[in-house]
Formats: sequence, C-alpha cells, structure tokens
Amino acid sequence: MPRNEVKPPYNILVFEYITGGGFAQQALPESLAKEGAIMLNALVNELSLCADIKLTVVVDWRIDSLKLPKNTTIVKVVRDQCIYQLLPGLMDKADFIWPVAPEIEDALYKITQLIERNNIRLLNSSSQAVFLCSDKLATAQWLNKYDITTVEGIQLDLFSNQFAAPWVIKPKDGAGCLNSYYIADSADLNQITKLIECPLDYLIQPYLKGESLSLSCLFNEGKAWLLCCNQQLITIKQGKFELEACIVNIASTNLSLYQILINRIAKAIPGLTAYVGIDIIHPENSVPSVLEINPRLTTSYVGINKATGFNVANAVIEMSGIVPIIVKTSNKPFKVVINE
Repeated sequence: MPRNEVKPPYNILVFEYITGGGFAQQALPESLAKEGAIMLNALVNELSLCADIKLTVVVDWRIDSLKLPKNTTIVKVVRDQCIYQLLPGLMDKADFIWPVAPEIEDALYKITQLIERNNIRLLNSSSQAVFLCSDKLATAQWLNKYDITTVEGIQLDLFSNQFAAPWVIKPKDGAGCLNSYYIADSADLNQITKLIECPLDYLIQPYLKGESLSLSCLFNEGKAWLLCCNQQLITIKQGKFELEACIVNIASTNLSLYQILINRIAKAIPGLTAYVGIDIIHPENSVPSVLEINPRLTTSYVGINKATGFNVANAVIEMSGIVPIIVKTSNKPFKVVINE
C-alpha cells in the first residue's frame, strides 16, 4: 500500500461493481445502483483532490449520473460484457486498484482475488477477510470466538423458535437492506419462508430494539481507528427494511467504547485494511452488538469529508507502516439521503 513503492503520477483504477458493469448482463438493482453511484462520486471527488494521481473509472453503459472530474479516463462497459474479462487488461496499467462491490454472490471476494492474483496494490481488505465478512452468520460465529458480542442468529432452515418474535430475516451475503424482512409473528414467518427459494442462504435473528448505528473506520495490520459514528435511518415498508438515509458523525458519549470494540475486531480479523464499515445495534443500558462488517466503502463514507473535512481516500493511499494520518478540520453531522 505505501506510495513510495511506485513513482508518481500514480495510476488508480476505481471499480464500483454496480455502476461499473457488474450487472452489464442483467437488470440494474435500483437501490444498490443509487448507493453505488453516490459512493463512487464521493470517492472520485476525494481522489481528484490528491496530488500526483491519474484516475481511471469503469462505468456501466446505462449509467449517466456520475459527476467525474474532466481528467478522468472513463472505460465504458458495453451491454452483455463480462467484467471479469475486461478488468485484467485494465489492471496491467494500474498502480493501485480500489474496488467497491457488494458481498452478493461473492462479488467483492472474486474481484479481490483477481486483484491479488495479478499482484496489484489493493486499496481494500484482503480476500481472506472479505470471504469471512461476506457471510454474516460466519462472521458472527468467528467474532463470538473472540468474545465479541454479536446479534444472535441461525440459518433459516434450521430455525425452530430458538428465540421469540419479532424476527429479522436477511441474506447471509446481503448488501444494505436488500431482501431483508421484518417478521412480526409465526404467520409472517410462514408467508416469507414460502417466498424464499433457498433458506440455506438466509439467516434469522431476533429484532432488537436500540440505536441502529454504523462505525466508519480505518484498519491496517491488526489495528483500527474510529473515524466517526453514524446513525442509520431505517424504515419498514410492507414488511421490508429500507435504508432511507444516514446521519454521519453524530455526537456520542460512547466513542471510547466503540474504539475498544473495533480494536478487538482488528485483532480478530487482521486482514481488514483501509476503510471498513461496521453495523451495530446498541440497546439502551446494554453493550453494542455487531450486526455485520463491511470490508469496503459504505454509504456513510459519502458524508465523512463533509462532516469532518477529512479526506479518507488520501489517508488510505498515504497510509504507510501501520498508522494513518488523520486530520479533521470540522466536526458536525451530515445527512446522506439515499431515498427521497
């Protein structure tokens, strides 16, 4: 990762899976495309402020809402093109690659493996860490070995009322709130399970009351730094969860507690690197419980620069040794709206 291993200008390939052609052979998922676009815009904007950088961005043939700097090289992915055949040629010209992809169908894992096989500098977590975090149930089981509190869960097909309603059903490899259901009672449970083709790919958890938060962090070599705490504004519509917005950099009296939590996560999963988002539920008068770990950019990332003045992208690129340089020039909340 250190920049001193290559000479400037630094060629950085940015690949956001949803807007970058990962769905070139099928319909674009609307909600994920929205989130992908705002993350990509924020990332490219931060990178454009860095010195000695040349940017290449991969863009799906249907995407026209991106606000890219004029000096950005744009590679268009045409209809039905396979991204896994296109990327290797682009990697040959890159000094660094910053992948942003959901865990759905191991997309992020496959892309990360491809980058590692081509021996290109990766501005993200290792494939081993991505593989673990791509399965929410496996992640919880792993963290439990390190006495890190997680939200209880079980594979859907193995569930027989081990915990009381209400419940949450969601994919093990889900991204955001996609295909996540609120289950009020047994009648709801029976109805939803009939709609799910493969229960082995889903988990069920108790619905916990508490603050729905995310932690924006930097990780490197088994250490972690908390950038900010964010409030997730989640609604339930027709039995499905929807992330409407997130308030980035909220005031909290628990920042020291959250720093201790991510320190423990860093030791449990040393392959976590660069930006990582961690979703937690923090019930009143109780300890925070980890819901999932996102070894990639998250929607909250979009608001960090506006809330704190801190350029996350620059810190990731400049990160040398273990300690990132974190300088914040402001301290205010910023609301990132996903669905108007």
